[in-house]
Amino acid sequence: MFVTRKSLVAFFAVGFGCCLLFIIVVNPFDKYTSQIGTTNIFLSPSPTESSKVKTKSEDISNSDDTGNDTETVSVTETVDKETQPESSKQEETKVIDLALSSPQPSTTLYPRGKGPESANQEPKHKIPDSNLHIKDTQQVLDFVHHQCEKFNQTTALPGEAKKPRLLIVPKNWREHRILYASNPKTGSTSFKKWYCRIQGDERPYASITNVHAMGKYGKFNEVFDWVEEDLGREAQLIDAARPLYKVVAVRNPLTKLMSGFRDKILRRTKTGIKEPMLQYNPDLNINSTDAEKYAAFVEAVVNRKIVNMHFTPQWQKMKVCDFPYDMIMQTETTNQQIKEVQKKTHTEEFEFPGSRSEQGYDSVATVHLAHEFYSKVRPELMEKLYHYFRWDFILLGYTKLDNPNFPYLDFDQDIDKEFGDYVKDEMGEDEPASESPSANT
Repeated sequence: MFVTRKSLVAFFAVGFGCCLLFIIVVNPFDKYTSQIGTTNIFLSPSPTESSKVKTKSEDISNSDDTGNDTETVSVTETVDKETQPESSKQEETKVIDLALSSPQPSTTLYPRGKGPESANQEPKHKIPDSNLHIKDTQQVLDFVHHQCEKFNQTTALPGEAKKPRLLIVPKNWREHRILYASNPKTGSTSFKKWYCRIQGDERPYASITNVHAMGKYGKFNEVFDWVEEDLGREAQLIDAARPLYKVVAVRNPLTKLMSGFRDKILRRTKTGIKEPMLQYNPDLNINSTDAEKYAAFVEAVVNRKIVNMHFTPQWQKMKVCDFPYDMIMQTETTNQQIKEVQKKTHTEEFEFPGSRSEQGYDSVATVHLAHEFYSKVRPELMEKLYHYFRWDFILLGYTKLDNPNFPYLDFDQDIDKEFGDYVKDEMGEDEPASESPSANT
């Protein structure tokens, strides 16, 4: 069959037109463009394909016994919703966005990504400005001493001191006379990194690791020897502590417990569940919400089924009534208070490592997260929790969840009214004796 040039050109023109029409109407490249993201070299992804992408923010921070984290990484994973189990289809997009590393001021009303649904909507939980809650150092000490005396919690004899759980001096303590009492989940990682810098470690703070190895720091026994040479007799704890500036950090027990749960339970177990929690909620599983798991965890803690130094009251192990601290610092306002510590110890040249708590914007995420986590805790269980931590509240002046000043100190609150019932018939009752880091966990 003879084919003319004109008919051949017409054939190819028709074929090209059909291909172009197919691309425009069907868009066979659509499934590729939906995975390219912002670099869209073809057409926009269809709603069907884009619905298969689920974003999950995973906190893979290096967390230790202090609750300070260094990095939050957002991971995007592709999930075909047709292959998801029925329980997962109900909540196809689970976004865990705690705004834990977003640089926002302490007056921000919402964490990153958690704004109001409309511009006119009132915030559910207004966040107090941390700068308005900085307490004078002597005011804090006077309050604690008064409460300790009022409630008969001072056990040290006059001229005597009782040792907190862990006292640390830097190697060059003769030059920088500071004594730090390490309290878990109150920012001690930052403090220990700062110690490393004081001692001469000039590496970036992110490169300073293994800070809980006590061999990194000075020996407190050397202070005893030094004091004994001057005294001409055996030195007691109060003698060795006297020439040093003594600091401890404390934290609202509600957020401190929550921090311990997130670090020791959620991050360090595959399911976010410890066996004792199942005694209180047998239906817990890997798909349960964090708040549901936390409610069972709280019940296990207050019933002493989970015992760990990270989850127990801090007042007793830090000896707030029996050790002569020069500063009882609050984790919620560390960034402002550390400046006074630097001045007193001649360490102004050593910048304190910034963390979310110290920079003031962790309080934003903490308040919202606390209301979320405690939303599943039954009222009667909440009362047991307040009783469990009663002395942390009474002696330190911390606030309940429903106090507008939560999570800060509030010396104007009616302590007797808020917490009096918890100690009415049990003044001086001892806290749980077991505080082993590995007990039951």
